[in-house]
Amino acid sequence: MGRGYPWPRVVVLGGVVLALGFLWALWDGRAQPVHPTDWVLENAWPRRERPYVLLFTDPLCPFCGRLEAALASDAEVKALVRYLPVAKHQGSYEAWLIRLRDWGFDEGEARKWLEEGLAEAERSGVRVTPTAVVMGKTEKVILGFSSYRTWREEVLDAIGP
Repeated sequence: MGRGYPWPRVVVLGGVVLALGFLWALWDGRAQPVHPTDWVLENAWPRRERPYVLLFTDPLCPFCGRLEAALASDAEVKALVRYLPVAKHQGSYEAWLIRLRDWGFDEGEARKWLEEGLAEAERSGVRVTPTAVVMGKTEKVILGFSSYRTWREEVLDAIGP
């Protein structure tokens, strides 16, 4: 009788490698400053006057999805959000095109905004999704997402009274 495949060891080792990779990506993203370019400040969608939240998001990112689902039921904070594209997952570009068409962009406008937005997000230093840049009484960068309550408190604190 053979020893068989060492599943427990492989699963644990795979989990450790995945966790370390995630932590490295998060740490690497935090080490990089995020500074929105002029294009980002002018063209984030929809246009809003300050105060606002620049939200760099990928429609296929599970953390972005959780954040956007929570935002959908929070009219106060949702009214502050201006979206910017990031495409870290396979199929994200196409998902962004669908989203932009739903927002009223025609195909040509959507592709142009998306191409420029993806390049400008990279120039702005965005490495982690979601990334929020609060443009309020203070400018604050919020990397990643774990708890909506905490995220919301950080946003409103930076927005100020």
